[in-house]
Amino acid sequence: MDIKTAIALRKEEIESELRKSFEIVGQQRLRKAMEHLPSAGGKRLRPALAMISADAVKKGEGKRALPFGIALEIIHNFTLVHDDIMDRDELRRGVKTVHVVFDEAMAINAGDAMFALAFNILSRIDVSDDVLRDILEDVSSMVLGIAEGQQMDMDFEERMDISPEEYLEMIEKKTALMFINAAKNGARIAGAPPEIYEKMAEYGKYMGLAFQIWDDYLDLRADEETLGKPVGSDIRNGKKTLMVLYAINRLEGEDKERFLSILGNESASEEEVKEAIALMEKVGAIEDAENLALEYAEKAKNALNVLEDGEEKEALLDLVDYVIRRNK
Repeated sequence: MDIKTAIALRKEEIESELRKSFEIVGQQRLRKAMEHLPSAGGKRLRPALAMISADAVKKGEGKRALPFGIALEIIHNFTLVHDDIMDRDELRRGVKTVHVVFDEAMAINAGDAMFALAFNILSRIDVSDDVLRDILEDVSSMVLGIAEGQQMDMDFEERMDISPEEYLEMIEKKTALMFINAAKNGARIAGAPPEIYEKMAEYGKYMGLAFQIWDDYLDLRADEETLGKPVGSDIRNGKKTLMVLYAINRLEGEDKERFLSILGNESASEEEVKEAIALMEKVGAIEDAENLALEYAEKAKNALNVLEDGEEKEALLDLVDYVIRRNK
């Protein structure tokens, strides 16, 4: 089974459960702010991954993993609401961001409420107390790790001496941790033993690393209409992506000076952004980052060798290919 089919089979149930999850919020304006970004759509990779991972361990267990997946999706959206404020982004998924539609203070409050809602949902997962305690510990550690990764990302804006290894640590915290949790605990909810759910965590790690590198790649390669936000925004915001770090380390003389003059310039023109991208291409920065994403994708696939063959395993393998071949 390909991943699009696997997600499509679960999409209606995911969307329905996601909508229902906000019904607990009585304050209507706050609820609208909380629902704004999730209702704008999204790939729903995290809840789908949790469900598929559970079904890959034991057919039919995906439904039991759905609330866990919904909690992850809400946490994911909560981080995006706050990221958009910090990055001053005005578009997300083709619609105006929460802080633009409502205001910054309300967007912060909505994000906080989404975070609380996620843990409310997590507390009611249908598993034993011991497993629930471990899952809550995993998710709380994940959120802390995401915050650490976000802080590293922000600190990188003020530094020029960042190593590729630091960047990879940052994206493992900021992005891969959520995929690790979705795959690992989706499997665990289905009753997987440690030798399986730890391999599922490894799968999530390498897929997440590939996902973020590809996400950075799309910021340079996709068109604005498809991507749902301005192309090259990472360059204007001074983001030290892997491609940018490669470029800083490899460019010399006037080329390096020109690249650094564009990087972090919020008022950089479209032509200047294109010039910066051309300089990155000149030293192979974009190609090498793409190749590393492909290498991580292969490692993610290899981790799935612990699973028995079946439709869900095929979907998980196809998900890796989807992550590194998507255009938005």
